[in-house]
Amino acid sequence: MTAVVYLTGDSMNDALGAAGRAHRALFEALGHEFIEVNFGRPDGDALLGRTIAEQKIEFVYAPVGMGAKFRGKSAEGVEGNLWEILRVPFISLVGDSPAYFFERHVATSPWHATLYYYPEHLELRKRFEPRGYLYGIVPPMPFDMVGKEKVDFARKAQGRLLFMKNGNDPEKLVAAWRESMPPETFLMLADIASQLASRIADAGECDIDGFVTQAFTSRGWDIDGFRDLRLLFDAQLDDYLRRVKSLLIADTIADFPVQIQGFNWEHMDFSGRRATYVKGGDYTQSRQQILDSLGLIDMSPNTQCAPHDRAMRAFGLWTLCITNRQRFFDETTSRAADFTYRFDRESLREKVVDVLAHPKRYVELGEAVAGQFRESRRPEAFAEYMLATASHVRLACGGRPPGLPPYFVWPPPRTA
Repeated sequence: MTAVVYLTGDSMNDALGAAGRAHRALFEALGHEFIEVNFGRPDGDALLGRTIAEQKIEFVYAPVGMGAKFRGKSAEGVEGNLWEILRVPFISLVGDSPAYFFERHVATSPWHATLYYYPEHLELRKRFEPRGYLYGIVPPMPFDMVGKEKVDFARKAQGRLLFMKNGNDPEKLVAAWRESMPPETFLMLADIASQLASRIADAGECDIDGFVTQAFTSRGWDIDGFRDLRLLFDAQLDDYLRRVKSLLIADTIADFPVQIQGFNWEHMDFSGRRATYVKGGDYTQSRQQILDSLGLIDMSPNTQCAPHDRAMRAFGLWTLCITNRQRFFDETTSRAADFTYRFDRESLREKVVDVLAHPKRYVELGEAVAGQFRESRRPEAFAEYMLATASHVRLACGGRPPGLPPYFVWPPPRTA
């Protein structure tokens, strides 16, 4: 039996560890042993060493390239990338924009594949000189699935709407820009931020990088090839818009009997508001909270073309997810208008008022939307896609496959 190895570490709410462990059953069902190596634990290094020494590894994967640059030595004593030396495919799963920690989006060897959850993020990565390595899009799938018979839908209709999201203060970020940047750069960044924020209610998509390059062009600069400046603006503006959107949601729904839960909400004053604020959270414990809830309120991470992980978890748990309008849902379900809102206060307020006034109807809507999503999106597709990715990498990086016609040169000679 070959092993699939997942590398992880400590993360807020244990989100990364829990997400990886959810894959265990998928790989085991396909005949592979699943091994989690958590470098947040004292035995992490030793476990990886034993696994390499004792197991035949199908592939290794990790969030955001964690462990991609591990070094090792070949039997001949030559030092190099560990996974290339072992001839083991390494797959990086990326759920965030390449504007953050860009070096983690740069493949370290042909044995390294990078898979994104959002098509927008892959598109942005391709704008920054990607080398000839394998990239892809992880198929959307329901997370944390339970059978419908385990859900008490009558209880859900008596539950609360939950906004389970870490916050952050947009004004604090602007203050950091003001303190750290030359005045001319700060003023331009703040101006672009203001323009983008004014468009969030109506923008069909949010191509921040395109907006940035056009803003520079309109002022007489061409920064298409100036990677570092583009990434600086892209990351800061992506962060700013997420803060603006999450604050808009929290401040709007705080006047209703809902629950807001997460870290970094110190900039909001909840006194005198009807919402209940719960600091922190744990991914595993939140499972029962979601099962008991009327539904989740969510927002996509400045994306349009794939569902957010909280939405997919809601579908796995037969739960309503109220989220911002986005292309993915418009194109995949006729019910999108029933569970989506625009990024403005009135649109969100109207949706929350209607949900609270008709809880049974919205519990049924959540059940129907989850059922439709689960019919067309199988969790097994994730494991199959990962195994196929590893096989493609292994073929391309391995020796000449037997049986190829003799006139076919393999591997092709390296020209760069």
